[in-house]
Amino acid sequence: MEFVEALQEFLFHQGFQKIKYDSKILWGKDTGDKLSLLEVVPPLLPGQPRIGLKQREEEMLDIERQIMLKYRKKVEHLLLILNKGEADFEERKEAEKYPDIWFFDIKAGQLYIYEYQKSQYCGLESSLEPFSQKFLQQKITEERTELQRMLTPVNTILVLANVVVFMILSFLGNTTDAEFMAAHGAMDWMDVVEKHQYYRLFTSMFLHFGADHLLQNMLILLVIGCRLERITGKLSYLLIYIGAGLIGAGTSIIFTLGNNPNTVSAGASGAIFGVMGGLLYCIISDIIQKKRHRVEEIGLTGMIFMVASALSYGFFSTGIDNAAHIGGLVGGFLITMISRFVI
Repeated sequence: MEFVEALQEFLFHQGFQKIKYDSKILWGKDTGDKLSLLEVVPPLLPGQPRIGLKQREEEMLDIERQIMLKYRKKVEHLLLILNKGEADFEERKEAEKYPDIWFFDIKAGQLYIYEYQKSQYCGLESSLEPFSQKFLQQKITEERTELQRMLTPVNTILVLANVVVFMILSFLGNTTDAEFMAAHGAMDWMDVVEKHQYYRLFTSMFLHFGADHLLQNMLILLVIGCRLERITGKLSYLLIYIGAGLIGAGTSIIFTLGNNPNTVSAGASGAIFGVMGGLLYCIISDIIQKKRHRVEEIGLTGMIFMVASALSYGFFSTGIDNAAHIGGLVGGFLITMISRFVI
């Protein structure tokens, strides 16, 4: 929940009601003898023109007069201007002319009431800061929880393994050099097929051609891997990842290296597409069985779009092992389906 939304909920619990007046959204609190109006001015968006305080104050005074005539009741108002930081000197200087303005720093959770402004308003002077501090603490807790949700044990170990292997190889030589990578576990036709070095189907899953290749794969794995691990459990997730990676590597041997024996192939992409395939199966399974969706943040449409985007990127780029991607995707889907009945 964003700060402005949380503030609106807070105002409602403080006895304020939302009032739509012309094009403005105001908050009003009826205390019996008078009506207290509040306008919350959110922080400016990038490129958004700033409306002067004079114009805002004149608009509020006009609304105040109209409401006073309509309801025959005393009316007061306050402009609560939200900033990401303390109000700048120019704005504070301008506000000296208007006592019905407060500034609130939403980053620090601090209310600024200057000497020329009213010191009290419906108890907000004492309740705004505690509310804001509670909101900021809740945001920190949510972010920490989200980080913990993202750092599931098996997926985190797999990411770290890929990073450590890359750092070691980067120290030893050039990870963008095909010969160097082949000498350190990447796949090529001669070593795998003719020399029967089948272990390369596994080792190649932890090798990456340069930092960009590693970064792209690990970011995707961090985002989607944790979701599948939470659904399937640690052991099943490890089997899906490794199994899909091996199937992707095998598909690469047949279709990519088979057509071009001089190609050297490596990367976690096959395994990562396997994770996508696993998530796709879970989403489809939930829909068919009318269960609570376990991947609510993505959904079927989002997952299909993610897979289609990733595949199309490979087809329209050079030097991409599309066979490994497709093999890993299908492998991950099937292994997830089978593991549901076996494990």
